[in-house]
Amino acid sequence: MGRESDRIPQQVDCLETERMPATLMSLTGYHCEVWQAHGQLLRDGKRVGLDLIIKCHKEPCTLSEVRLLAADYRRLRDSLGEIVPRATFVATRIDGRPNVIVLAEVVRPWFNIANPANEGEAVPLLRRLHVARAQLGIFVEAARAWYESDDMRVVDLWGIDNLVLDRDQRVRYVDSFRVFFFADMLHVLAHPDEDLRERIELSLRRLDYLEHLLAEARPRE
Repeated sequence: MGRESDRIPQQVDCLETERMPATLMSLTGYHCEVWQAHGQLLRDGKRVGLDLIIKCHKEPCTLSEVRLLAADYRRLRDSLGEIVPRATFVATRIDGRPNVIVLAEVVRPWFNIANPANEGEAVPLLRRLHVARAQLGIFVEAARAWYESDDMRVVDLWGIDNLVLDRDQRVRYVDSFRVFFFADMLHVLAHPDEDLRERIELSLRRLDYLEHLLAEARPRE
């Protein structure tokens, strides 16, 4: 087993967390803690390489809720392809309570594409990176279509690290849990959650920014 000082502290029924080397990547996620499991494990006397992201959902989650979370992820993946990292949702128990984890492909972020503070660097970068620019166009088109649909789905861009360029200079959307907000909830509830309103409004402003970024990054004749 690889030498790592960190371990996932929760008891996850489907994982041998006490034997799995892991490094904490983020505690700041609204819905989950993110770990990277890496190193080697001994399995049947053979060393097996290990490198994946493990997202532990913070709050208890029923099986029906797990199915809804996985369905939203599949909607993203089916529309956006490799922009969305491969991931598997596993209904399990965490610390003795029904919950879910996600086992996901490792993405190594290189540049935060959705942060307006980075516009000065992002525009010339996207002019040069033809594949990334095309991928961003696919993402923006899909996100705008979801918002303009009947259920007014808003892709979660509140998490400022959700949309990045990876080290291969490809666009990746790395969120997995509750990837959509539903803007129509702001109109049907008598007293809508102000936190939800803030998240939706910020996500839409960042979508507007990404459309602006694409226009500015269009190659000049």
